[in-house]
Amino acid sequence: MKKILFVISILLLAFATNLYSEVHTLSLLNLNNKIKSSSPGDTLLILPGHYSDINLEIKAKGTKEKPVVIKAIIPGEIIITGMSSLKLAGEWIEIHGFYFKNGTPPSGSSVVEFRLNGEAANNCRVTNCVIESFNPSSRDISYSYLLLFGRHNRVDHNSFLNKLNIGVTLIVMLDQERDQQNFHQIDHNYFGHKPVFGSNGAETIRVGTATQSLKSSNTLIEKNYFERCNGEVEIISIKSCDNIIRDNTFFESQGVLALRHGDRNIATNNFFDGNNVRNTGGIRIVNADHQVSGNFFYRLKGERFFAALAVMNAVPNSLPNRYCHVKNVDINANTFVDCDHIQFGVGNDQERTLAPSDIRFSENLIVNRNLSFPYEEKAPIDGFRFTGNKTSLAPGSKLPKGFNEIKGIDIEGLLKVKHTKREDCGQNWVLPVTFQEEKSPAMFYVRPGQDNILAALSKAREGDTIELSEEGDYPVSADILIDKKLTVRAAENLKSRPVVRYNGLKKGNIVTIGNGGELVIKGIAFSGMGEPGRSKPASGISTLAGMIKPYLLEIDNCEFFDFPEGSTVPVRGLKNTFSEKIIIKNSLFRAVSADAINYAGEREDAGLYNVDELIVDNCSFNRILGIGINVYRGGSDESTAGPKVEISNCTFEDVCNKERGSVLRLIGVQVLNVSYCNFSNSGRGGVSIRLDETTFEKVTIENCNFWNSGRILTMTNNVVKGKMHKFKPEYINAKEFDYRQVSGSPLKLKNIGVR
Repeated sequence: MKKILFVISILLLAFATNLYSEVHTLSLLNLNNKIKSSSPGDTLLILPGHYSDINLEIKAKGTKEKPVVIKAIIPGEIIITGMSSLKLAGEWIEIHGFYFKNGTPPSGSSVVEFRLNGEAANNCRVTNCVIESFNPSSRDISYSYLLLFGRHNRVDHNSFLNKLNIGVTLIVMLDQERDQQNFHQIDHNYFGHKPVFGSNGAETIRVGTATQSLKSSNTLIEKNYFERCNGEVEIISIKSCDNIIRDNTFFESQGVLALRHGDRNIATNNFFDGNNVRNTGGIRIVNADHQVSGNFFYRLKGERFFAALAVMNAVPNSLPNRYCHVKNVDINANTFVDCDHIQFGVGNDQERTLAPSDIRFSENLIVNRNLSFPYEEKAPIDGFRFTGNKTSLAPGSKLPKGFNEIKGIDIEGLLKVKHTKREDCGQNWVLPVTFQEEKSPAMFYVRPGQDNILAALSKAREGDTIELSEEGDYPVSADILIDKKLTVRAAENLKSRPVVRYNGLKKGNIVTIGNGGELVIKGIAFSGMGEPGRSKPASGISTLAGMIKPYLLEIDNCEFFDFPEGSTVPVRGLKNTFSEKIIIKNSLFRAVSADAINYAGEREDAGLYNVDELIVDNCSFNRILGIGINVYRGGSDESTAGPKVEISNCTFEDVCNKERGSVLRLIGVQVLNVSYCNFSNSGRGGVSIRLDETTFEKVTIENCNFWNSGRILTMTNNVVKGKMHKFKPEYINAKEFDYRQVSGSPLKLKNIGVR
């Protein structure tokens, strides 16, 4: 009934408008032809429908008083899918209420462009639209959701959701003079969850590039809501001059508003709430003549490039695409509540040696009872002037000049600061909700036998569990494809682990994680041995190639054994795949000719990597010809804070004794802790732990034992914390792969090994 009333009201409005201009009701399929004959003041009302593989090319000329309006009769029910896009050029055009969903634009295009056949749009508006899940098949195919060209355009009250591929969500293009000094307005939009991408080039908004950084854009970005926009360190990347970024809210977003290139930018009255989530940040400052004032920073955990406030060191005589001098900057009347890091001289190294100058830090409030000093110096701060700042820090804190302690801070009162709310942004229409009966997770009990697991898998739905109920052999002739949230586990109290192996006619993995996969697997043994006339597995647990969605994996109390091929890895992620978190615990890897765990598929040295967080705990590795754990993030890109790797309570016995080999190869890991691990008869031809860390990466090796094993290869010689051990380990029963230490062992470590 509400829909009918809404349609009647639209038609009555159209009738009234028709007294002065033309109103047409049409299918979206006819829009390209109809727009050619439009005149100023015309309104084109688009009928509801699903439209696939449609490329809208809109060129018209309205006026300020009489724009050409293209509007959904029912906002949100013009659903555009498939290989589709929208391009517009001309003057004074408005687009209302389109819904782009589950498609992808044509090759070389973006979803929406304010440009058609080289001609830009001016004074045009896209409002009340949604672009959701417009993703390609592979995450390495690059394009944006929206490109802004021309001048005086507005993008407002739209929602941008679930972008998973490489490429900035929304770009203000400054390629030509016609696009500069554009005075675009980007306001009241909702930017939804963007998962960590694991690479540069995943910003949410970018204004300009390094090449155009000295050009004025004059873009206004205001009253938008950014929720969990985690793609990379720069949520908003300003690479031009004379922009205003104000009254925006950032919630649980792992990144910052980056004044990356360009001068004279204003960041004011923005609200950052990290909710104590890792890598949540505020504002990072590069270049000159900026104003950063009236912003509220709350519960931010990030540091360095992700800090609540990061003022960068610069490169002397810098090229445009590096780090220009930070000077003549006002940082005034900002509030920091429970933020871990305010840092000055960030990035100070052998290249970035030029400290900030003429920085006026005044009238700011810093509240954090866990801090004893208001800021951190990463470089000399002679160029800073501090005046009128107030703090409420840990008791007994000694404050520098320009800071005064105040008591009785009303934090609840501070948090009542006015800021943009989520409900004020994005689409103002609601699609009908289809009622779906809630389904309780199902349990599938599987007995030994050929393809019995695959039969259960074909019936399993989201959240279900497949339980191997008996000991024995569970061969599969095709991949166990996990493209939903599932648990695969052995029944409790079995005397031995059920054995799963591959015997297909063509090569496949025992388990393959696909798009949408979330797998918890417990108590299973994986055999890498084939059988006569059948193919050997490509991997134990691996991924589809070129996945678009990030995945989750937890392996608990599993065994991987007898993998005789040098290319058959028990656990790995392929190139162009990405996991937000992988946990491998209480598991045994033995008799493996390849690497045991491999997340080193990205080799371009461009900052790409395959897993954001990897935890390996209480695992044992025995007779591994390749590398025990191999994680690779090459290059010097600083746009991401991963991978984060923790390896603890593990035993490596007879692992990777090849010439130039290494037991652990951990290249470019941003946060690393290796603790309570035992290296025995391992890495003898090379090293036990091979690193390639920088001075700013958090790398710690502590309380480990090295017996007849290789050394630690480190770039900084600053990773070993505390005493290392050199005792011959005594195991409870190494013949049965029980690598726990015997009682009274001189090895003062935690219980190492799995049983």
